[in-house]
Amino acid sequence: MQTELESCSRLREHYNRLALLHGYSPQAVSFRCWKTIERRFGVLLEGFESYQGARILDFGCGVGHLYGYLKRQGFKGEYLGLDVSDQMIEVARAEYPDGRFECRNILAEEFTEEFDLAFVSGVFNNLVSDNESFIRSCTRRLFSSVEQGIAFNALSHFVHYRDEGLYYYDPIKVFEFCKTELTPRVALRHDYEIKPGVIPFEFTMYLYKTGHAPVPALQ
Repeated sequence: MQTELESCSRLREHYNRLALLHGYSPQAVSFRCWKTIERRFGVLLEGFESYQGARILDFGCGVGHLYGYLKRQGFKGEYLGLDVSDQMIEVARAEYPDGRFECRNILAEEFTEEFDLAFVSGVFNNLVSDNESFIRSCTRRLFSSVEQGIAFNALSHFVHYRDEGLYYYDPIKVFEFCKTELTPRVALRHDYEIKPGVIPFEFTMYLYKTGHAPVPALQ
């Protein structure tokens, strides 16, 4: 647990700086343009047919980009955005006064609120002290807080180029962890392009609670 807490502390410092520098922009969350952000959101959400009226937890919400995307899709459910960066939360609240955003670390404190769905976008890309432990702790904690399921994305190690400041996961190992330790209902997408013409360099994982998979189980 100590390594996870150290990772959260480093992420807080990193994203506080970015929020102060860039405000409500893609650069605040280390992305270059709106199109790539929205492409990721679309892939995350498409794994759940009933997200429109759901209770949604946005883990690592940054400056509130997912909330804005949801609003543009006509979202009418409940939303909570959590982030360890107080500066990110300040920007999100200023941009969306009607949204609910909180600066909290659910790995370090009790968190009993329940949701239907949880989404994580970009959080696991950051290089921290122990990425493998970090992604497992986060997904385990989030999956225990939802009634339907969670979706998260991460960079894949099936790439030809790697940024030294980012972390690239083996999607097969992540799938195995989710399948054997969290739920038998897991789906992996590794086919989508974030940038047109660029070979897929990330993947999205969907974890479903029993009875909430998008297709009926085989008889």
